[in-house]
Amino acid sequence: MTSERNRSDKPNWFKMTKDKQQKNKFDPQKAFLKLKTWWPLSKVSGRIFLIYLFIVLFGGFLLCIPGVVVNNDLNGYDFRWDYLTGIFTASSAFSDTGINIIDPSHDYTFWGQLILLILIEMGGIGVLTLKIILFIAINKKISLSDTVVAQSERGNDVKSSTIELIKDGFIFLTFVQLIAAGVLFFLFFFSEPASESLNQVIGANGTHSNPNLNVVSPYHNFMKSIWFAIFHSTSAINNAGYDLLSTNSLQPYNIEGHQAYAIQIVFLLEWVIGGLGYPTFHDIKRKLKARRVGQKVRFSLFTKLNFWVYSILFVVGPLLVFASEYSNQANSLIFNYYTYETDPLTQMPINVIVTQAKPGYAVAMDIIFNTTACRNAGFSTVPINDFNASSKTILSSLMFIGSAPSSTAGGIRTTTFAIIILSTWAVIRNKSYTSAFKKVIPAETVRRSFSVFFISVLILTIVIILIYFDSNAYLTPGVENGVAGELVQNQGDASIIQILTLITSAYGTVGMNPFTQHQMYNFGVLTKLLIILCMFLGQLGISNTLLAFIKPSRKTNFKYLEEDVTIG
Repeated sequence: MTSERNRSDKPNWFKMTKDKQQKNKFDPQKAFLKLKTWWPLSKVSGRIFLIYLFIVLFGGFLLCIPGVVVNNDLNGYDFRWDYLTGIFTASSAFSDTGINIIDPSHDYTFWGQLILLILIEMGGIGVLTLKIILFIAINKKISLSDTVVAQSERGNDVKSSTIELIKDGFIFLTFVQLIAAGVLFFLFFFSEPASESLNQVIGANGTHSNPNLNVVSPYHNFMKSIWFAIFHSTSAINNAGYDLLSTNSLQPYNIEGHQAYAIQIVFLLEWVIGGLGYPTFHDIKRKLKARRVGQKVRFSLFTKLNFWVYSILFVVGPLLVFASEYSNQANSLIFNYYTYETDPLTQMPINVIVTQAKPGYAVAMDIIFNTTACRNAGFSTVPINDFNASSKTILSSLMFIGSAPSSTAGGIRTTTFAIIILSTWAVIRNKSYTSAFKKVIPAETVRRSFSVFFISVLILTIVIILIYFDSNAYLTPGVENGVAGELVQNQGDASIIQILTLITSAYGTVGMNPFTQHQMYNFGVLTKLLIILCMFLGQLGISNTLLAFIKPSRKTNFKYLEEDVTIG
């Protein structure tokens, strides 16, 4: 009895020491769970966010290495080891935007242009999508985790069809890209671009001259035509807006006597196709496949909404811009050629004087090409500042809307815009639900659409105000001091429309830039970082960006009492 009691009754200090040692013992599983609790990013969207961020930072490093970027005599700037400019360019390329500080046609060697091409392809197709395609090619099993992440990046709301959807979209876009590259090779080889603009610049001594477009011509150059065809076909299908032709986008192919409308049409078709979205390609394939076997398959609500919004804006956009320019036709720089002087502070055109009218067909093509390009592409055949303030506001609205989700474009997306319009129309008709094509749209989707719209407007408003504060000295041309006769910095009071155009262009990943390279280089660090942020948000999307920092909330078994509030 006594021995058994002594064995069981161990001293308390021994038990306490053992418990303390057990408590202090490192447990990797508990440490991981604790780190997971404090980790600020969500599992799926957070993974995409980190991958995108790493690519931009690493790409920015590569794009500022001497030998990749060159210091040429064209602009007078040294971009070597300029990491901020490298990050800016990498963000623009990876987000398929096309807004530049640096000029790819002159400031990058072949290796720099190749890095840009890779970033454009990765951003357009999607990093996780490329991984899925690689696994399919080598016949490797794709995990559920990769499927979920790829679904968030380029898929739809049905996990079971995500892999097939991604495969269909990739094959179709690659096919279009290769066909377009073949056509562009011949067009670049046999079409001679103009080297000078027909708009004349007035020099300090009163002489008139045609400004040099700084063209890198592929005309009758076999190897350059091949490289131009590959690069520009990739840029167009991914809605990137990058070109290797000149400092003025596609303007050398839009000068009278050198108008290559075939090149413009190929570009236009590519960016329209690229902006439709992977689910649309998958739906079209299902429809064609069903028709061959005599079955009927309906298009998804996504495809219907996307198609109708895209088609309506494709027609309404150019008509609105035409009406805006036609209302002041005599002074419109879209309808007329002009002369101008160059402001020494910003290098922007000033003292513009209309000289003669353009041909009607040229005006029509200029409006159609550049208005549809502002939906998602970023290529231009006339300077964006040739459009008046009203037209630029219309273009900004189109850039803000953007193109389809799960596509190579940005903005709030066509389906978001459609749901907002349909929901508003439902309220006007006193309906308690939002519907389209005999389908009811879930209330949660409607709520998220309005959230995306409101957050986007709020972000862009804040960014516009901050850019004005940070870089107002270089926003508009300088004014002459009447007393000292010297050029002084203007406060940029007339430039809000231009900032709006730039920021919606960044957010819509379009690339229409109303500012000169001189202005972009001299903008403040905050301004450049804000533009990078807008391009990043446009590429990743407000939903994915917010979800990256939002973890699933815990379910509660109660909610607060309702109380109505009077609204306007």
